[in-house]
Amino acid sequence: MSMPRVIVSGAGIAGTVLAYWLGKKGFQVVVLERSAAENQSGQIIDVEGPAQEIVKRMGVMDEIQSKTTHEAGIRFVDESGREVATFPAGKTGISNDIEIMRPALTGILLAAADSFPNVEFRYGRTIQSLQQTDSKVIVDIQERGKDTISKEEFDILIACDGLRSATRDMILPIDQRKSCLQSINAFAAFFSIPAQPQDRPYCNFYGAPGRRSVGTKPWTEKETSAYLTYCKFDQKLRDARESRDVKLQKETVAGIFQGLGWETDRLVKGMMEAQNFYFEELSQVMVDKWSQGRCVLVGDTAYCPSPITGQGTNLAILGAYVLASKIVADAENPTKAFEEYEKDMRPYVNKVQPIPLGGYLPLLANPDTNWGVWINRNILSWISWLQPWKYFPDLKNVPYALPDI
Repeated sequence: MSMPRVIVSGAGIAGTVLAYWLGKKGFQVVVLERSAAENQSGQIIDVEGPAQEIVKRMGVMDEIQSKTTHEAGIRFVDESGREVATFPAGKTGISNDIEIMRPALTGILLAAADSFPNVEFRYGRTIQSLQQTDSKVIVDIQERGKDTISKEEFDILIACDGLRSATRDMILPIDQRKSCLQSINAFAAFFSIPAQPQDRPYCNFYGAPGRRSVGTKPWTEKETSAYLTYCKFDQKLRDARESRDVKLQKETVAGIFQGLGWETDRLVKGMMEAQNFYFEELSQVMVDKWSQGRCVLVGDTAYCPSPITGQGTNLAILGAYVLASKIVADAENPTKAFEEYEKDMRPYVNKVQPIPLGGYLPLLANPDTNWGVWINRNILSWISWLQPWKYFPDLKNVPYALPDI
């Protein structure tokens, strides 16, 4: 009997983890990726909790640790660059032990999956439409820049092509396609800039009035990861994002942050020149049911928690692993496998997806007034001095009993 044929939409973190575990078990896996090559954009992310155990089981933990940023912690500064508070990496929950650039992590996971001859990565290709029967998923695949469409049949389709997944819209009922995407009324720009000595070894964070924050994270000796965050709804920023015009996006963001103090002018200049610029309206994904027939959602496509929670990478890795385990256990009955996947993962997602402090964390961490910024800085200074994390267990890593595959 031939092994099931699986198509995965998206070669990001969830897609590569799925491809690895299904490929290891002999499934015929085709992974489609919209980009013409491996995507090199993205911010620094962390790997923690059950996700660490999963990458250990994949045999790639040593390689991941060799490519971490070696960030020492996070340092809060004021508009003149004066240190307000410093928190060490690890137990504080603000900065983590394993921090790595998204392209580096994805590249490691992709190489592991690509080592199986039954796993195929196809770049510059997207799903244009799909149809389901009782036994198959019939998919129309289009290559980037070409009008021709190829039709292929698969036993299972897995959508993990990101927050604004086009494949998700083909799977979900019409009434859920827009409502599942919920903005948290915040915008962020991520990019890299030429490194300077003061960028290491700490992540630097500067909060300014108007709910604006500016940050740098050490990456390599030559490059620093940077981000600009605006925690207010702004129609011009939404219009810029929806336009997909990178020049317009950069100019709109620059108008909000130029001349703000600290090193914002340096960051804005670097942003205007950056080739790996990524801009997004921060949102969460809330889907009533993660599967329809032989199609299933995973990672940000199913339950994006937003960067505010710091859980996106871990949910993608864990969700992909759990889904793979259920498919392997019941390959002939994908509907049942998907139900078991959701039954196991939904309680965990419900624990880690909510934005802390009842959803008010972005507002409380980014005050609108000078008075609010002053209060925040004093609170951070006191917490840094008292070091209360020494007396409490690590509450950020929610445990999960991993199945075997």
